[in-house]
Amino acid sequence: MGKLIVIGDIHGKTIWKDIVNQEFDKVIFLGDYVATHDDISVERQLRNLDDILEYKEKNLDKVVLLRGNHDLDSLGYSWARCSGHDEDLIVYMSREEYRNRFLNLTSWIHIHDNIVFSHAGISEVWLKEVANLDDITKINDLEPSPIFGFWANQVYDIYGDSPTQPPTWVRPITLARYTIEGYTQVVGHTQVKRIVNAKEAVKNKQDIWLCDALSINQYLIIDNGNFIIKTIQNESKN
Repeated sequence: MGKLIVIGDIHGKTIWKDIVNQEFDKVIFLGDYVATHDDISVERQLRNLDDILEYKEKNLDKVVLLRGNHDLDSLGYSWARCSGHDEDLIVYMSREEYRNRFLNLTSWIHIHDNIVFSHAGISEVWLKEVANLDDITKINDLEPSPIFGFWANQVYDIYGDSPTQPPTWVRPITLARYTIEGYTQVVGHTQVKRIVNAKEAVKNKQDIWLCDALSINQYLIIDNGNFIIKTIQNESKN
């Protein structure tokens, strides 16, 4: 399998530059590169995203960039609007040239052996009933559309708890109930106090790793099948 580095939601943070300063076979970013939680200026968020895209362009076979719900919102898709909506981000990221660059360098999911990586997770209900697919490998063939926006089938769902929610939106408790069979899932999207397996977090038997923990500088290493939680001490400065 080799050594994989998994980095949770960026939200403008530059700490990824310290994390990737080590030997690895592949690094996987779980999406949400913009829409800060930390009062990071739009200019700094965009500069950081440009750095991430350039890093991908220079390392096409070693870097995987996944798409998050905030990325889709910032690309200007009206059906993707969510909290953190920032018109200044949209002005820059919705330009055709930039949007095409972002989409060409990113994907919905990444599969490595029996591990599937996505921003929020793949619900079997969304896969079969909304996307009309019977094979997760076909998800990356789908163009951006409302089925990747907030897709609730329950009137009280304001957070992402419906099983129809897409890989950019579904929440862990729902994902654990409706996960696809045969895969370990590794996701971001829902901020956690520390990286944790859903077996512990939601008292479920499903093998789902929750990795949105850059707020405490945590990231995940998967080394020849072993899942190792790491914490980095120093954050790079712009």
